[in-house]
Amino acid sequence: MSKMKGTPAVLGIDVGTQGVKAGLFTLNGDYKISYKKYHTNFPHPGWAEQQAQDWWSALKEAVRECVSVAPDITIQGICASSTSSTVLCVDREGAPLAPAIMWMDMRASQEAREISEIDDPILRYSGGEVSAEWMIPKTLWIKRNRPELYKQSYKIVEQLDWLNYRLTGRWVASQCNATCKWGYSSKDGGWKRNFYTAAGLDDFYEKWPTEVIPMGEFIGPLTKQASEDLSLDEGIPVFQGGIDAYAAMIGLGVVKEGQIAVIMGTSFVHLALSRKPYFQKGMWGPYPDAVFKDMWVLEGGQTSCASIVNWVTNEMAREYGDDSIKAHQELIEEARELGPGANGLISLDMWQGNRTPFRDPLITGVIAGLTLNTNRAAVYRSLMESVAYGTRSIVDIFKRNGYQINGLVACGGPTQNKLWLQIISDVLQIPITINKFTEAGILGGAILASVGLGWFNSIEESAKHFVEAGNIVFPNKEVAKEYGFYYQCYLDLYRSIKPVLHRVYNYRSGSGRLSP
Repeated sequence: MSKMKGTPAVLGIDVGTQGVKAGLFTLNGDYKISYKKYHTNFPHPGWAEQQAQDWWSALKEAVRECVSVAPDITIQGICASSTSSTVLCVDREGAPLAPAIMWMDMRASQEAREISEIDDPILRYSGGEVSAEWMIPKTLWIKRNRPELYKQSYKIVEQLDWLNYRLTGRWVASQCNATCKWGYSSKDGGWKRNFYTAAGLDDFYEKWPTEVIPMGEFIGPLTKQASEDLSLDEGIPVFQGGIDAYAAMIGLGVVKEGQIAVIMGTSFVHLALSRKPYFQKGMWGPYPDAVFKDMWVLEGGQTSCASIVNWVTNEMAREYGDDSIKAHQELIEEARELGPGANGLISLDMWQGNRTPFRDPLITGVIAGLTLNTNRAAVYRSLMESVAYGTRSIVDIFKRNGYQINGLVACGGPTQNKLWLQIISDVLQIPITINKFTEAGILGGAILASVGLGWFNSIEESAKHFVEAGNIVFPNKEVAKEYGFYYQCYLDLYRSIKPVLHRVYNYRSGSGRLSP
């Protein structure tokens, strides 16, 4: 970008599961967006990997495209967020030594179980146990199963840490990621060395980036190499981001108590803010100071959402080829003709395990009630309903804790599916707001950068400026009882089939089919 003075703008970056989004935002509401995809590999059941260089290549393309269509804009600040617990081993120059272990990868299930048995109060901030997705069990898995790789690694980092290193040349951790997925707690003095020693990671302080920077604070200036790669000016301030869903919560304008942000994509993430902690099994958190000082974040999550609905179009609507939009449109219209219950199908949305409330990394997906009369529309609707039931199981945990919910605010690709949104609202019997600007992840990054630059005094003030509410989906009360019945069937199906699917997983694992 030219050094000529133009309209001031901030650059928000969202590095997600399927690709990178980059967005330029000005104070007067103008914006430019670019999106570039990359590939995920699934080498074994429960595993998922990506190549880190693909992230950077996609980011270069996305940012350059934004810059090329906005010649009169001057970028004054940058903030990136990314998937959390996507773990990468690097050498001293930051070069990847192996494929990145994706957030959804469940290979560290045994390590997670062992760590969860440690008697340490730090676990009270994560519902009493850790997830196989998180940084701690994955690092331990690498240490046990790839000892040479572990030894060679100068650092073991998250996706965001590596991106910020490429941007600034500094190895730092986000307080958001460290608090939510690494066991860091500002309320307990930060890093609790005794806990990591008990977990088998006595050398964590050397292996991880342990300088922690809160969301929205300055990391460093854009390096010469990064400026050349991205076609930007050298020295642009780079500010700390966080977990992509948490940046999206900010971009949705959920910056106070009472609302739940639902970030809908490959997975669903459910986030709420509270001025007091709620300690409850079945939830992640409460996380202290992860976004705002002296506020707590409550989190729920579903691992497989849009991914399983996309599976139907890929496998049962092949006549549309690569035109996934047309395939979804056709299946939506077919599914619309069916009522609640999808002609007797009950499905489990747990195709890559369950995050919350069951915390079951070994469970897999189920489509129950199949007959020779079952068609693709019923399967499509049943999977949409299963995700809605999974969301309700999480919202019910919030309610049982006494958290007052005034409504949901949602973003992400599934919000384009009006039938699916209505199903979710009907199952929950809660209204869902869709803001006018739906790319909340990159907007959250832009809000954080704008606060870091001093354009606004607080995240709340900036969010109020940038975020505008749009349509509201209201629940249909006439189907509440019917969906209540099928929701209970969903819960019963999980409880009854769990032992069988666990046995299958353990048998296949013991036979060597899940081994590296």
